[in-house]
Amino acid sequence: MRRFLIPGLKIIGGVVAAIVVILLGAALIFNTSSFQNKIMSYSTELLAERLETKVNVDSVSINFLTFDVNLWGVDIEDREQRKMLQTERLSVNLDIWGILSNHIKISSAELDGVKARLYKPEEGEANYQFVLDAFKSDKPKKAKKEDGEKKEKKKLTLDVSKVEVSRIDVVFNEDTFYLGNLDYVKRLTGSQEGSLRDLRGKLDFVTKKGPQTGRVEIGKIALLGKDDRQQVKIDDLYLNLDNHLPRKNEGKPNRGYFDVGHFDIHANMELMVNHLGKDTANVSLVKFEAVDTITGFDVKTLKCRAGINKKAAYLSNITVQQGNTVLNFDSATIQLPSKKEGRKFAFQTSLIKGKAFLQDIARPFAPVLKNFTMPLELSLLFSGTDTTLVFKDVEVHTPDQRLTIHAEGGITHLNVAQELEVRFQVKDMLAKGTVKEEIISMFAGKKLMMKQLKNLGDISYTGDFAVLYKREEFEGTVRTAAGNLDFNFALDENNKYLSGTANTKAIHLGKVLEMKDIGDVALKADFKIDIDKQRTLQMRKKYGGKMPIGNVNAIVHQASYKGVKVKELVADIKSNGGQLEGSISQQNKGLDWACDFSISDIDKMSSLKVKPKVKVKVKDIIDFSKLNPFKKKKK
Repeated sequence: MRRFLIPGLKIIGGVVAAIVVILLGAALIFNTSSFQNKIMSYSTELLAERLETKVNVDSVSINFLTFDVNLWGVDIEDREQRKMLQTERLSVNLDIWGILSNHIKISSAELDGVKARLYKPEEGEANYQFVLDAFKSDKPKKAKKEDGEKKEKKKLTLDVSKVEVSRIDVVFNEDTFYLGNLDYVKRLTGSQEGSLRDLRGKLDFVTKKGPQTGRVEIGKIALLGKDDRQQVKIDDLYLNLDNHLPRKNEGKPNRGYFDVGHFDIHANMELMVNHLGKDTANVSLVKFEAVDTITGFDVKTLKCRAGINKKAAYLSNITVQQGNTVLNFDSATIQLPSKKEGRKFAFQTSLIKGKAFLQDIARPFAPVLKNFTMPLELSLLFSGTDTTLVFKDVEVHTPDQRLTIHAEGGITHLNVAQELEVRFQVKDMLAKGTVKEEIISMFAGKKLMMKQLKNLGDISYTGDFAVLYKREEFEGTVRTAAGNLDFNFALDENNKYLSGTANTKAIHLGKVLEMKDIGDVALKADFKIDIDKQRTLQMRKKYGGKMPIGNVNAIVHQASYKGVKVKELVADIKSNGGQLEGSISQQNKGLDWACDFSISDIDKMSSLKVKPKVKVKVKDIIDFSKLNPFKKKKK
């Protein structure tokens, strides 16, 4: 916003100063309206000659006794004969005698009805550059005086006590800003008060993904304080961004509303300016709250202290609250980018601690978490660049420690959606008691095999997971009260299948399935499960039931049933959602056996039906060569 308003104010200040100086000289000698108008005409001609463009002032009035200067109808064109600057009225009250001591003191200034039309092409000069150039000093800088030589004259200083500006309309290229009212007062004590009201702006710009429109509104900006310490309050800030494309989650109910092409933010903020220098600043953000009802962001609190220079920003005492999630950390360092100096954006924080509710990020990022109300306490170290995020020393746990997680990982290729990768290493995870069932109950959808999950008892996990473009990968070891399981599986978002392998040296399957006759089982299984909602819905409507849909192929290296141990069994299981069918077989030297089984409800093992099959291979049992009557016996 600064780049739109500052050029306009500079132009106004330069033009007004030139006109006033010329008029004041004449007003001191002849304080009559007729002469003032003649001098006004002469002064505007001089100004037009200097600017090399058309300048017009409708009328002027100067009161020599009170030193009030009034200008009406100031009109300046750019070099292309376009209306560049127009003002309806300018009134200034100043101390004329201060000029003798190189100090101009303006008691009050009023400006009403300003229109500025400013243009800056991508290549070439802006249409207002000639005004800025016209008031630059033509004199070269003098060399530093030696001791004893006459010192340079003091520079002209300007002191403004009161300013009131109303109805400013600025157009910068295709961007339009309107300012309803601006007032500023500097008191004798040195304190300053100012306010800006009813600022509205419209932005049109082009990004890599196409054109975008923005709208900015500010109800009020208030300034209070002295030079060394100032308070700034911004009320009713509104920011709207629209790239004129459908939201990324349109037609995708499981995707969040966050989309950098669409924002609708309402915010309020308050900050203290502790120090403001040419290249340095020290600011305390006392209050910041922002709501985007579309994306679901609800920042209730953002507080910090910041020291800023050209190269970096140093933050301290940081508190962030999004919804019910609160994070605190002592410090953070942000390296500010610079193409000229070859410096890239980067940041790092001290240890972040807080309490998180995953429900708070459901609408913007993961609607599946909308019912996840379980509080999680966390701590981590956070760093990154504009393309990479790194998470170290991550610890997450429930307040009662029934769930604990230690991990580290990161996100790469943030700037390319198709190449984005999220990778984490879970050093250890422990879920005690019923916390796993409580977590699953917070997700929508049918709950399958919950009894079997309960029978596993406490669960711990060590492994890795990766979230890639339309694909998730998981691997590791799960340790349970019934035994351990190594697994490696992937979630294919394109084809909507969950597939992978599982391997165990010994798991008490009978305990898990509540079938006491089955003992420990060692097996390796490959599986492929259909997770497409439309396909599974059609299959379940066709066959009835609520079981998973897919197939499992396994080799049972060892198992026991009613005390009888068997080895190297081959299992083939298929489920259509309503009926699970499978077969188990074993090939031996003299006997092949198999059994087919089926079940219609995984939670009711009593519905299991088994059909045994036995095949005796006589030729493998009896050696017919020993029964040959013609074979000679050895002596």
